[in-house]
Amino acid sequence: MRRAIGVGRMRYHDWTAYDVATFTDLVYGFLPMDQHYLNPGRWQASIKVQETSTYRLAHWRQLGDRTAYRTPSQVRDFPGDEHYWVVLPRSGAYATRHGETVVRAEPGYASVMVMDEPCWLSIPRSEALALQVPRAVIDRNVRSEGPLRALLDLRSGLGRIVDTMVTALHTAHGELPDRDFHAVGDRVTELLCMLLVGDIRPSARHLDEVAATVRRYVREHVGTGRLGLTDAARALRWSPRQVRLALQQSGTTYRDLRRDETLRVARDLLADPARADVPVAEVADRVGLAPACFSAAFKDRYGESPREFRRRRLADDAES
Repeated sequence: MRRAIGVGRMRYHDWTAYDVATFTDLVYGFLPMDQHYLNPGRWQASIKVQETSTYRLAHWRQLGDRTAYRTPSQVRDFPGDEHYWVVLPRSGAYATRHGETVVRAEPGYASVMVMDEPCWLSIPRSEALALQVPRAVIDRNVRSEGPLRALLDLRSGLGRIVDTMVTALHTAHGELPDRDFHAVGDRVTELLCMLLVGDIRPSARHLDEVAATVRRYVREHVGTGRLGLTDAARALRWSPRQVRLALQQSGTTYRDLRRDETLRVARDLLADPARADVPVAEVADRVGLAPACFSAAFKDRYGESPREFRRRRLADDAES
């Protein structure tokens, strides 16, 4: 069953799916994802939505367990990078996994995330509210280093106010004009920013993992001409901003990291006895640097010129 009502620019939807194929199509309309159902033969779920071009509030109730996946091709074709999703479980738990990071939200908490990278979602028999808010507003007010994945406590204080407002917004389904819906959405987003400012603290381990991943990419692509920040971010399924901010929080920049890894590759080539006859200029070309710039950068980094380094290393190897 499907019902949709329009009020000005405001749109209201009320859907019920009695089979997995119908429900999969409905979810795909929000954001492309693959779905796996624990018991596809006995499935029922309902979704209520109110939305404008800026905000979307969805309420779902599903009588069964499912797992959803965002694949690399879906992320590439449908980035999903313009909004954050704030999921407030009412019953059951909602878990997401991005790489090795798992965020599990139960009733009384909210999961905040962006869907611009491959991920996995575990959604058991449950009921939940999901508010979609503009990413630009959150990013402008919250200094988050890397992809934002947060768990907010809604059981007291400011969190409880957010929970109450989102619940009231859902209760008014079918009643609010565009202007009023936007006004409440704006206030909720402001409160979310206040909560997130206090809760976002990326772990040192996570930041180290990001830096290590970027370093591996750079080392593997030195000399290929694909070492721009945009190239690295695209290959890693991140945004350039996410890479830049994560590296800054780790105490470096993409430019410095790229230079260091490029020079390390060059150093390894110069130290290789099997390449002792390869001219220094050719080594510079191999790592994508002009000979003059290469010699100056190498000496600045290692305290000796490429020729001096090679001569010393070969002499050390001959004595050992």
